Amino acid sequence: MQIPTAYRRMNAVALINELGSVAAAMESNAAFKNGIPQGVPSAAELLTTRERLKYTHEGALTHDSNKIQERKSAEAEAVKKLDSVAAYYNLAAVSDPGVVQYTGFTPNAPRKGDPILLMPQGVAIYQGPVSGSAAITVNPLPGVILWELKVGEGDLSVESNWRPHVFNAGETMVVHGLTVDREHGFRVRGHNRSGAGPWSPPVTFFPK
Repeated sequence: MQIPTAYRRMNAVALINELGSVAAAMESNAAFKNGIPQGVPSAAELLTTRERLKYTHEGALTHDSNKIQERKSAEAEAVKKLDSVAAYYNLAAVSDPGVVQYTGFTPNAPRKGDPILLMPQGVAIYQGPVSGSAAITVNPLPGVILWELKVGEGDLSVESNWRPHVFNAGETMVVHGLTVDREHGFRVRGHNRSGAGPWSPPVTFFPK
């Protein structure tokens, strides 16, 4: 599975969101567990580029030709940096395919023949096989080849408090290492060859 390149066709507002989403995902992706390789922008660099794009976009709203050119330059810089991150993910995926399951990149438009994924239904959380674990079930969803699960602990309104997990369709979903007797949030979305569907609403659970 390759990193989607929908960002290359985005306007400034969409690129601003994309930079933030990709930067957030880099913080917990295993592809960067040993640091940021030379030539690949860090999450901090993406956020700096995001701020510049926000500033130039606001300036271009005056329709000043110089401001519009500055915005175009900032858009090009954003795409170049996202290209570098995407290329590294694709390279890292050769040895660890799981790294491309949660990258923050917006999926490409559905391919012809791929069903549009719906929001998962029937998400339920149960006590797992050992202390500090949980088992997750969800109703089958046509077209899903992978399930992406996020588990949140602490302030569930803070995205960085959610950890991603990936399971093949049909695989038993069990997560370990949870804090006993503390509230955790769980949400699920499906993936097909075209990308990800919408997230389920969060469900909370207190593991034993």
